[in-house]
Amino acid sequence: MGGEKWITVASAVLLSACASTMVEQRYFKSYTVGQEVTAATGNAMLVDQNGHVTKQRVWVGILNSADGWKNTEQVSSDYYRKELIYSGISGSTVELNYREFRGGYAAQAFYQSVKYDLSQSNTVRFQNFTIAILSADNQQIRYKILKDY
Repeated sequence: MGGEKWITVASAVLLSACASTMVEQRYFKSYTVGQEVTAATGNAMLVDQNGHVTKQRVWVGILNSADGWKNTEQVSSDYYRKELIYSGISGSTVELNYREFRGGYAAQAFYQSVKYDLSQSNTVRFQNFTIAILSADNQQIRYKILKDY
């Protein structure tokens, strides 16, 4: 009961960090003109995107992330992404769906479904793309992009 002493030790670590920001121009095409490609039903036949993407690395603390940092990407208002998606075939008619994303979000006004009768021609044109459809069934489509833009 006599000479016991209790010592309370408190320590705090204050970490001050600066967030880093990087802006990059991002161009991407998922296709090569003249190359034969196969796409499964429901998957994109081609993707074309462009715009500015701001990448940020922000300190969020070690309780919120393994290394204490969080990486985020924010697309600019000029960012767009175009996709042409194979939806299947009925008889000799293939269905393709086109959609655009603006500023990172699907633009409802930029959705279009088109159908092509392959008994008339295996070469189809959509916007600036000329596409030779080599074969198609309800599982996949085999095609070659002959021309873009």
